[in-house]
Amino acid sequence: MKKHILKHIAVAIAACCVVSCQDSESDLLKQKVYFDNNLQSVSMPDTGTSAEVDITSRLSNKQNAAVEVSYTLADTALVAAYNSRYGTNYVPFKPENAAFSKAASTIEAGQVYAEKVSLTLNNLDQLQEGKTYMLPIQLHSGSVTAISGENVMYVVLAKPIKIGKAANFYSSYISVKFPTGTHFKSFTYEALINSIWWGSNNTIMGTEGVMILRVGDTGGGIPSGILQAAGRQHYEAPDKLQTNRWYHVALTFDQATGKTVMYLNGVKWAESAWNIPGFDPNSDIGFNIGKLAGFPWGERPFYGHMSEVRVWSVARTENQIKQNMLGVDPKSDGLELYFKMNGSEKMENGKIKDAAKGIECPMSGIQIDDLSQPLTAKDLQ
Repeated sequence: MKKHILKHIAVAIAACCVVSCQDSESDLLKQKVYFDNNLQSVSMPDTGTSAEVDITSRLSNKQNAAVEVSYTLADTALVAAYNSRYGTNYVPFKPENAAFSKAASTIEAGQVYAEKVSLTLNNLDQLQEGKTYMLPIQLHSGSVTAISGENVMYVVLAKPIKIGKAANFYSSYISVKFPTGTHFKSFTYEALINSIWWGSNNTIMGTEGVMILRVGDTGGGIPSGILQAAGRQHYEAPDKLQTNRWYHVALTFDQATGKTVMYLNGVKWAESAWNIPGFDPNSDIGFNIGKLAGFPWGERPFYGHMSEVRVWSVARTENQIKQNMLGVDPKSDGLELYFKMNGSEKMENGKIKDAAKGIECPMSGIQIDDLSQPLTAKDLQ
């Protein structure tokens, strides 16, 4: 009797599984509507205070009947959720500065894409330079299911930064004394550099013998023009940097994972693994930018322009680095040292004050130059 009961139970379970699988397969085959691309970047106009954005959505398959879709400005809380998920720092674009030419559109029978709808973004002159803004758009349809997670598109725009001035380093330097007790478990070094000449060893920044970012070390077997992280640990970039060309270079170390990454123009360039507890930037001969002044085994100067020199006590993400190559909020969490190098820092009596913590640093030979052509994000592509 028990065998018969178990047999019937097994048959019932199998039947349920078949029905469940059929339902799942049927659901997959159902017509759906979604955004083909959920992130759309908008180029800011050279003139005027508004921009037009084309919005469209699509069906998963063609069908014989027309499908009506509509769009709304979604809750800006989605921007915070996006930032949390992807490690970005987008600022919500004000919904009152955005308007659709019409909220509804049609996907005609036999087509997969909806007719485009125009979204106007206004008051662009009110955007702050250096910040990137995000506006979420939500897709709706009364007759076709919108795919969850693909029914929101994010419009992204930024007011372009143009750097018109930079610091000229010609055997020049800044010597930094961080507050007593400073110890970086994790860190990020960042700088915009444009060298007129790569010598045998050129200092960007760091603590010699401990943690320094430099270019070349011909005496140690590293060719000139090769970016290197050196000190208690070391590794090199795979390719040579050119002269008379702007680059954004960054070095990160995450102590929790032991992972270190070099970035070139916001893109991962090289990586390694380190087993170090962090470091004291004031140790040895201290932290220097541009040259190791008075170092008995060679001062190793940098020749060329620098801008946006930063030191962080956190490992910045690739997205954070790429988004902020030309500028960052001086009050950003984890920013321990920041020289914009555009003439905005106070420079007098042989000292320069950084924009993040107000550290007064001895300096020598630094001159702020007007660039022959402003540096923009396009120059770093």
